[in-house]
Amino acid sequence: MNSKRKIAAVLAFVVGIFSIFAGGMAMRGWEPGYSMLGWLPIYNFSMGILTVFIPTVLIWKNNRHASTGAFLFFGIHTGATALLLLVFRDSVATQSLLAMTFRLVVWLVILALIYFSKPKTK
Repeated sequence: MNSKRKIAAVLAFVVGIFSIFAGGMAMRGWEPGYSMLGWLPIYNFSMGILTVFIPTVLIWKNNRHASTGAFLFFGIHTGATALLLLVFRDSVATQSLLAMTFRLVVWLVILALIYFSKPKTK
């Protein structure tokens, strides 16, 4: 596996672990000092677990479905972010929007690393 794929896999793993940690803490009663939507910690925790075990493994193993998995997870996060912006705009915390934006940027970097790690065909 080339270094770009390794970096992409590590980024996916790290963003997944952060989501598990943040979502898990909020589900256990941690209060960050701003109001949270009740379903958002569950979403973060669940997507974190799925991220660690699906796209991270696909990317690390250089599986032919790695880019599809990464694009799917980027799409899910894009949908969740759009939902927050369009439906829950008045009740979502700025910190939650920043976290979702950060996650989207990381997934864009992962997608770019996967794309640029593919062998060039003539």
